Order: sequence, then structure tokens, then C-alpha cells
Amino acid sequence: MAEPPRGRDPLDAASVVLLVALGAATLAASADFSPLGAVFPRAIGAALVALGIAYLVLLAMRRTPRLAGLEGSNLRRAGVAVVMLAWAFALEPLGFLASSAGSVAALLVIANHSRWTPLKALGYGASAALVLAVLYLLFAVALRIPLP
Repeated sequence: MAEPPRGRDPLDAASVVLLVALGAATLAASADFSPLGAVFPRAIGAALVALGIAYLVLLAMRRTPRLAGLEGSNLRRAGVAVVMLAWAFALEPLGFLASSAGSVAALLVIANHSRWTPLKALGYGASAALVLAVLYLLFAVALRIPLP
């Protein structure tokens, strides 16, 4: 099998420029936020800008990695996107814990490639519950961020 060519796809640069613009817009929009409320948007916006510019430099220097073949299921990828979108819309009416628990359960079903066993289901359920509890305590109690 022949090696794929080095990545100089025009869509690479265009998508990175779009992400840099999104990061810059996030930084600009967060100027109106409270100091504590702006921490996360500013961190993500700055990361998008800095990493995007670094990747554009790598593209210009032709130092990007070889294109890799896409493996896996497009149906699973679409399922993850649908679940994440549904989670975002379910946050307000269902609340953080209920919408997150449903989304995590759906993502576990989508992402699991092997056969389900009772022990695996119990382990996944327990670890997901622990992660959700820690996130809830972190946001609601420690950071005092109001959750829906």
C-alpha cells in the first residue's frame, strides 16, 4: 500500500483559520464577562488561537504528519455528535445530572465495541456515576457555578 501524500490539503488551512477566528471571537466576546466567568472561555479561545497559529506555521513549513486513513464507523461518529447535541439541548429542561447521565449512558453504548457483560455494565455505570458526581461537586459546590 502506498504512503498517503503529505498533508497540504487546502481544507486544512481553511479549517484552522476558521478555528483561529472562532478563538479570537471567543476572546472578544468574553471581554464582557465577569472575571471568574471569563476564565474558561478565555483559556479555550487563547488555546484555539495559539495552537491554530502554530499549526498554520507547520503547514507553511510542510512539517505536518502524513495523512492517515480513516478507520472506524461513521455511524458511530455521527451518533456521538447527535448525543452531544441532544445533551446540550437537554441541559435546561432536564438539569445537569439527568441530561448528563442519559448522555453518558448513550455514549457508552455507542463507544463500546465488545460484548456487554453484567460486570462490564456495572463497572462502566459506577465509573460514570463517580465522574458525574465529581463534576457536579466541582461545578456546583467548589466553583459555585449554577447548573441547570
